[in-house]
Amino acid sequence: MERPKTLRFLLTALLLAGIAPLAAQERRAGYDVELVPKRDLPPRAAEEKVPLVLRLIMQPIKRGMWLRLPVVDTDPNRGVTGGFMPIWVLKERDGERIEQIHAPSITYNKNFGAIPTYRYYWYPESDSALVLRGAVGKYEHEVLGEFQDANVFDTAIDLAMRVQYNTDSGQRFFGLGPDTEKSRETNYKENYFMYRLTAGIPVMRDSRWRVHLSDLFTTNRLTDGPLPNLPSFTGTFPLAVHPGRQSVHADRLILDYDTREHSITTSRGAFFQTFAELSAENLGSSQDFGRYGVDARYFHRWREDSSRVTAVQTQFEQMTGDAPFWLQPRLGGKYCLRAYGSGRYTERGLLTANVEQRFTMYKVKLADVWTEFELAPFAGLGTSFHEPGRMAARYTRPVLGVATRAVARPQVVGSVDFGVGQEGLAVFMDINYSF
Repeated sequence: MERPKTLRFLLTALLLAGIAPLAAQERRAGYDVELVPKRDLPPRAAEEKVPLVLRLIMQPIKRGMWLRLPVVDTDPNRGVTGGFMPIWVLKERDGERIEQIHAPSITYNKNFGAIPTYRYYWYPESDSALVLRGAVGKYEHEVLGEFQDANVFDTAIDLAMRVQYNTDSGQRFFGLGPDTEKSRETNYKENYFMYRLTAGIPVMRDSRWRVHLSDLFTTNRLTDGPLPNLPSFTGTFPLAVHPGRQSVHADRLILDYDTREHSITTSRGAFFQTFAELSAENLGSSQDFGRYGVDARYFHRWREDSSRVTAVQTQFEQMTGDAPFWLQPRLGGKYCLRAYGSGRYTERGLLTANVEQRFTMYKVKLADVWTEFELAPFAGLGTSFHEPGRMAARYTRPVLGVATRAVARPQVVGSVDFGVGQEGLAVFMDINYSF
């Protein structure tokens, strides 16, 4: 199944309907974020600006609201998904902060059939969250639990834990290398169990630099996927298939620097991360490999009250040793060159650079939350390579496009991205990804 994304379907439906997203909770506390425009509208005037479609979909209740939403989602690797999702949002009893969200759904995709899913979100504090999700389908199923706390026991320690069992039947593989042909496209099913535990502390008291240590364990099995009219994965790439399950136990050391006012609804500040990862057979892995990389982002707000924000990002990643292909860097997808499906180019290294110019086009207050609708043209370049010394300009992949974004500060971002590259148009929908 698709990678976990908090209320992805909810924001997709809201964006396509031209309405605002529900407010989830901050991942971190202590940020001073403007929540209202400079000129407040009277309650009646604000309500009158709400379109009729919103009043039909949203129903206020004593401690929150009901939402009755259609589901519309697209993905270059999965195709179109449609369905229905009722949402029950509960605020805390004596405040405005959202405390719980129940989000069941039933969706249908012609490639994977019907998939009923139940999502539960609990926000005990503004800087902590528990996410539970379960789904059962003909080809795909999932059980997930995830918890994050930015201030464990009111200390400077942050903690994130995740346990997941998943079957994803929509994965694609074209072979290894920066020049693989589209005609070599295959579909495989990935069945895995994983857990990940990450903890971090500031380098010094009140420092913007933080050190994290992450421990990952996963067992994985790949088989042919169910999509018709594609070559057999096991027949086309027999050397990439392991007869049983493969296990990976990897430890990662991370150094972060973060001056963003918020990690999700970001409008100013910088983020820098460098990491090194090691997986070894004597630590429980099937293969020995290493990984290192850098992720740098900068956000420039032209004025404090400006509707214009420039966002810039660059990523570099390199693997060493004998890593299985499904763990190697993959060029393409929402998070890595938005004009190609996820995994379009798989190699041991990648380098990307992207710039996005965001313009706030419209602002409205819905369910006591001010939401901004943005238009964001973007451009990017990306390439993959076996090692940095073998990087070649002819394998650089360009992308041009535009994103539509709904921002409910300081909690939620939903986006629909339209990117054009050398293989045509790709459309991605997502939630809570800053850039």
